[in-house]
Amino acid sequence: MSNKGLLYALGAYLAWGLFPIYWKWLHQIDAVQLIGHRIGWSFIMLMAFIFATGQFKALKEAVIKKSVLVTYSIAAVLIAINWLMYVWAVNANYIVETSLGYFINPLLSVFLGVIFLRERLRIFQWVPVILGSVKV
Repeated sequence: MSNKGLLYALGAYLAWGLFPIYWKWLHQIDAVQLIGHRIGWSFIMLMAFIFATGQFKALKEAVIKKSVLVTYSIAAVLIAINWLMYVWAVNANYIVETSLGYFINPLLSVFLGVIFLRERLRIFQWVPVILGSVKV
């Protein structure tokens, strides 16, 4: 992994670790309103990025395909539900439970990949999976 990639990973994990504190500071605001703002502002920023990088044509070509639009729509709804549950749970004082859920998620993804997609992990890839499972 490059130094840049390592910095990105550390930054992401730091942000994810601080999210419960951030959402808890906003406990007086309804979770639906918080997620609505997150969706709206993310959309604005993403569209600005797409226009700034000249990728609007590629986006337009992708979303006119019904299968792509359906797939993106389903993913968007699932992500919105996930975040809504997360913000609600943090504000309802289920911080440890939500953190455990996010810790289990990559283990579940690996498990599903091995079982349904028949992915084969090398021995050194099994080590973190086993360590993570023991921690859970």
